[in-house]
Amino acid sequence: MQSSREQKVRDFAHRISQALAKAERVGVRVTAGSGVCDIEMQQLAHRVFEDEPQPGAATGPRHLEGTPRPVDLGRPKGSSWLCYFLDGVQTTHEIGRIGPVPIIVTSVAAAIVNRCERRFSRMTIDGLPTVVRAVILPLSIGDERVEALRDLLLSEGLTALGYEEVPSVSDLILNSAEHTSLPDPGDYVRMKEKAYGRARTLRERLEAEVLRSWEGDDRVLDSDDWIAVDGQLRTPTSRAVGLIKSVARPEFVGEDVNVLLDLAPGMRTTSFIPDWQLRRATTDQRCSWYIRLWPAQRGADALGSLMRVEAPRDTAPEMMDEITRWILAERAPLAKPDPRWASTIYPIHYVEKVLKPLVQNSERAYSKLERQLATSGRN
Repeated sequence: MQSSREQKVRDFAHRISQALAKAERVGVRVTAGSGVCDIEMQQLAHRVFEDEPQPGAATGPRHLEGTPRPVDLGRPKGSSWLCYFLDGVQTTHEIGRIGPVPIIVTSVAAAIVNRCERRFSRMTIDGLPTVVRAVILPLSIGDERVEALRDLLLSEGLTALGYEEVPSVSDLILNSAEHTSLPDPGDYVRMKEKAYGRARTLRERLEAEVLRSWEGDDRVLDSDDWIAVDGQLRTPTSRAVGLIKSVARPEFVGEDVNVLLDLAPGMRTTSFIPDWQLRRATTDQRCSWYIRLWPAQRGADALGSLMRVEAPRDTAPEMMDEITRWILAERAPLAKPDPRWASTIYPIHYVEKVLKPLVQNSERAYSKLERQLATSGRN
């Protein structure tokens, strides 16, 4: 029997299909797209918004505990106050093009899991959709064909959502050229990067609202429990830590990099504020430090098994030590078979496993849309 979730995906895809068919009838030619983005495009999308020009020149991080050095935490206690875990997932496709303009669709989902007495349970979040689906177009470039498709999508029941708005419904239209410098209307690669970056910010916005709901929950207010968030802390939140499991571009510069590269397993670095945060609004600043969770793994470089931790700006060094001991206590069980197991913790891996089925149905529906466009293009 078809589940309610599968039906919603089918309805979303059907609305897009109807709008595309009507677009063809009014003279807007749509070419079949290229499908799921590749790894290189995902990496580019991660940098689209952080690479926008920021005030001031890069000067390196601000170190909060003096000269960068390794910090020995002693023997971990084996206990953790991390009781909640938040993660988000997304799947993003290019289903078609209007000339050089990509038509991008995405599905994102976010959830919190609570661990109590070694058992995991999904936390209910009222007022927010668990899964959000969206069509992403560069609506600000002044292309009448793109605007015509937008109007047809709106007529099919999709809802426009601004960059600063919180998604309250699941089927949306997003402007990839909002809140960033306008791409050249003929620059297909840059427009695609912007669209994938916009999909990423949609997921981050949903995750931030889920975190805000957690912070105001009575069960949380009446406890001392902490939450671990996969990725950066997008909003200042007490009793929350962000776990960034990719250290592709270390924040340390010059000779300080050696402190990071030589960091022994079970140790942390001294804390700092990343340079890119210093050049943004003061409210966006969090303190960070690195942890090496495991010895170097075969086939991995010197940045393998490293994690960057984010915490509120005013976190004391003693609390950083305690948080680090909690994270080290979370190393068992291993987060396998995740290929990033050496730089993550099992509860975050568990949340991702819960969420992935929510967006996998979308992949099949989006592939069907691509086939529809490819078939119509041959007729």
